[in-house]
Amino acid sequence: MTLPHERTRAVIKCEEFLRQLVLDSELPQDIRSHANHLLRHYPSAAQVYSLGRLEEFLTNDELDTEHLRRITAHHQRMFSSALNPSSASRHDVER
Repeated sequence: MTLPHERTRAVIKCEEFLRQLVLDSELPQDIRSHANHLLRHYPSAAQVYSLGRLEEFLTNDELDTEHLRRITAHHQRMFSSALNPSSASRHDVER
């Protein structure tokens, strides 16, 4: 089972890896372009840590409603529950 800190490390390391691919002039241009395309929408380390902090707050048993409201008031959504915008409201996962 993957723990949250392991997943966080993997996502951040993946961003670093994609950046290395983009800069490696010895790789074919199509590989570098594909890596660059993926990076256009890839979360930054700061965004990953921010989402991690939010999740830690949301799973805190001592949160009251007012505290929760203040925490989430300025949060911008990063992810959707689906790959297709028209089905995102169904809260199902496409595989």
